[in-house]
Amino acid sequence: MDQAARRSIAEQMLAERAIDAPAIADRVNCCFSPDYWTSLVPGSSIALAPPALPERPLPPGEMVAVARGVEEHGYAAIPVFLPDAALAPLNSLVDAVVAAQFPPVFAFVYDALWSTVRTTTVRAVVDRTLGPAARQVPHVWVHVVPSVAGARGWAPHKDGGLATRATSRLSIWIALTDATIDNGCMYVLPRSHPSARVLDGNWHADTIGVAQAVELLSGARALPAAAGSALVWDFDLVHWSGARTGGGVARRSLSFEFIGADAEPAADERPLIACGPGDPLPSFESRLRFIAAGILQYSKHDASVYKFRPLAEQLLTRTV
Repeated sequence: MDQAARRSIAEQMLAERAIDAPAIADRVNCCFSPDYWTSLVPGSSIALAPPALPERPLPPGEMVAVARGVEEHGYAAIPVFLPDAALAPLNSLVDAVVAAQFPPVFAFVYDALWSTVRTTTVRAVVDRTLGPAARQVPHVWVHVVPSVAGARGWAPHKDGGLATRATSRLSIWIALTDATIDNGCMYVLPRSHPSARVLDGNWHADTIGVAQAVELLSGARALPAAAGSALVWDFDLVHWSGARTGGGVARRSLSFEFIGADAEPAADERPLIACGPGDPLPSFESRLRFIAAGILQYSKHDASVYKFRPLAEQLLTRTV
């Protein structure tokens, strides 16, 4: 049985778990009500002005090191910049969305998640790597690795969709909980490692020998990340989630994408989002579109959201 056949069977099995039409209609109505979402978390906000999040200053010279790491290796790590005072409300928003039986990505209806990349730290990283006129791409996600042994996040891939391997792009991955080797932290294949050349071709279709597989394994780097820290990488870096070896809390993170002013956005990178000082957050309707598009695009990586595809399709065709 080839890969296409296996995927077809898997999609059929997932479709059998789909939400029925009346339930979808109820959820659509909830989705388009800002009052519904704010009722889930008293004190939460859905507005255009980004709220200021508590933030820790980074050591002098840290931005230079981050930019150098991305240029030389394809990735870099940012020390903890979001303290517990910022992380606790963010995790509460994800908790509320999951308790309401929506995928975690629906936490992006709230201002706080968007505001994590309006912080001084993230803005400085984006400015240093892509230039001060860089904008945000409307690809967002909440990654969750459940607290079950063997669970894992996404398989090895490069970011970008239609813009994979495109230049002047940057992904920012913010840890909401500690990411450790035991609970499925991120792994990368540094572009500077000799083994990275093995994946220069069409690595989704080509086969490799045992010697090349061993070479790839030798180049893999685990990237544990403390809650409130971040990882950044460009669109030509192979990265993936490790597998959990035990229980504990679920591993959570947020992901965002940015594009330099000198780059032409791909079709699936539009509309770009202005994200400089003083720029407003996306509108509520735009957030719902971005969430829905993410479900349709990323269900191939995250099977847990596949049953929500009909809901996402309706969100993209209805207006507030």
